[in-house]
Amino acid sequence: MKIGIHHRAGSFSDRWIAYCETNGIPFLLVDCYNSDIMTIIKNENITHLMWHISHLSANDITICNYVFNSADKMNIKTFPNYNTRWHFDDKVAQKYLLEGINAPYIESQAFYDEEEAIKFSKSTSYPVVAKLKGGAGSTNVQLIKNVEEAKDYITKLFTIGIKSINKPLENLDQKMRVAKNIKNPVQLAKKTLSFIKRIQKERKMSNAEKGYVYFQKFLPNNDFDTRIIVVGEKAFGIRRFTLKDDFRASGSGKIDYAAAEIDTKMVSEAFKISKSLDAQCLAYDFVYDEEGRIKVIEICFGFAMKAYDKCEGYWDSNLNFIEGAFNPQEFMIKDFIASYGS
Repeated sequence: MKIGIHHRAGSFSDRWIAYCETNGIPFLLVDCYNSDIMTIIKNENITHLMWHISHLSANDITICNYVFNSADKMNIKTFPNYNTRWHFDDKVAQKYLLEGINAPYIESQAFYDEEEAIKFSKSTSYPVVAKLKGGAGSTNVQLIKNVEEAKDYITKLFTIGIKSINKPLENLDQKMRVAKNIKNPVQLAKKTLSFIKRIQKERKMSNAEKGYVYFQKFLPNNDFDTRIIVVGEKAFGIRRFTLKDDFRASGSGKIDYAAAEIDTKMVSEAFKISKSLDAQCLAYDFVYDEEGRIKVIEICFGFAMKAYDKCEGYWDSNLNFIEGAFNPQEFMIKDFIASYGS
């Protein structure tokens, strides 16, 4: 066994590498952007390939399919595997997937014809939530309050489109909350400049989203959502509260880590869906509908690595709670090795 790890500083790969070094597991840092990556994988006798794909990188999302799908055909074991990754950062794909397996998915509509979308806008009740396929932390999510706003949004998606990667200063309040955690002014200045350059580059590389519209039903009276992450036979979670005058909880920075406050029906449902999908690692965002029933609003392979270090513990698949600190990225690589044999 030899694990190839595509390394990106600050990603899951930091902890995967540390785990391999600590436990004497053969590994090699590989660059999946290298044109010769498939030859390198063969020549280096790579048996397992791991890559923490970034939703902020248009190239990551495109190239990972070329590399991973080809690796699958070579009988290389991949993380994330096909069942975990094919719908990554694509909320429209998730709609069909979750509806197809009868998951408790929030009522959603996707339209690929402008006239059909306009017809829907005249008959639906408001507000509705409009989303682009990609984006995390509530980016590309907005509340449409009336038919006029809906028509403007639809027209834009069927003409010039909308870039899924926001401008550097969009969602400024969210970025300011992150910046406050960096106390060193020199470090903050360097990180800010690096972030602006990276986002500007990604916006140039990305295409505008167009040719479809995607709406979800707005569920009122949810002042928080619940994020449940399932890695193999383990699950952990947090509650994320909305900010004043904002319906979006993701990216708010207001996090409650109290495990006792988490609805275990959501944990159970997340385990059920992951098993149905044969997924290695998935994060689920849950809310409640008007009748108090749990609803999934979206799923995602990746998540902010350090944001879950404060969790009080995790659940096993029998919903037993194991209290104490844990390392989700170690769960991933342990399961990955164990599931395919060493």
